[in-house]
Amino acid sequence: MASPTWDEYMKPVLDVLAGSGVLPLRDLCDQVAVRAGLSDDELRETIPSGQPRYRNRIGWAATHLTKAGALERPRRGQYAITERGRGLAMEDKPLTEERLMEFPGFAAFVHGARPVAASSRGNDAPESSAEAPEETIGRVAEELQALLEADLVDKLRTVDPLAFERLVLKVLRGMGYGKDGSLDTTKASHDEGIDGIISEDPLGLDRIYMQAKRYQDGSNVGAQEIRAFIGALVTHQGDRGVFITSSGFTQSARDAVRQANARIELIDGQRLAKLMVASGIGVQVKSVTTVYALDDDFFDDL
Repeated sequence: MASPTWDEYMKPVLDVLAGSGVLPLRDLCDQVAVRAGLSDDELRETIPSGQPRYRNRIGWAATHLTKAGALERPRRGQYAITERGRGLAMEDKPLTEERLMEFPGFAAFVHGARPVAASSRGNDAPESSAEAPEETIGRVAEELQALLEADLVDKLRTVDPLAFERLVLKVLRGMGYGKDGSLDTTKASHDEGIDGIISEDPLGLDRIYMQAKRYQDGSNVGAQEIRAFIGALVTHQGDRGVFITSSGFTQSARDAVRQANARIELIDGQRLAKLMVASGIGVQVKSVTTVYALDDDFFDDL
């Protein structure tokens, strides 16, 4: 069952406040969640910022109702219903954004916040009531990152194999490995199945061994390559390793890792792309958007 959209929370918000007087937003969210009969799964859902989805949507429902004159804020962070709100709560039909547009204050708020007409957003744009503004920002950011990661995977499969090894070490270094020791590649002619060695301490007593394979899509790493890597770890008296590829791993390769005595981490192309974005390796910041919120404490201190 899909979680209620922000406009579907408006009627429950009015109903709760009609019988409760003034409520702080946190208590309002709790009571609306009960009235809406949210499941445990719906209560646990979060938006990209980590905030519970239902609280975010109820907050935006309260904001929209306030702009329409259906709610008021008698004190900071608290809400109360108005006579207009009581009238809307008694209407025998769903309360929608279109209904709120009949009130000049809400219409001015919407036109100021959305300068682009809905008709110009294209047929693929989501309905405005499907998600709260912060959810839209988070969703678009996730979609853009997914496209970037796909481009990164394609790019990884075109680089020179030796360059891929150097790239992998840059990513590991960006993640903080080798910070207190060293992180080096081995010579191509004498790597003995090891492409890089991470020393986690200045004396090199704590080591992680790395193998990197730049393969094309569909040429996945199999059990034979994993067993060869395990053998290389034994030769170097190592018990920890990371195997990184631009493609993927077969099920038999993953089974070989589970059966190994050594602790081995497998990183495929998609996961490597995510790590590159998180570490800022091979990517550039295109734009940054800062979302501001009203600082009530500032005005209280004036």
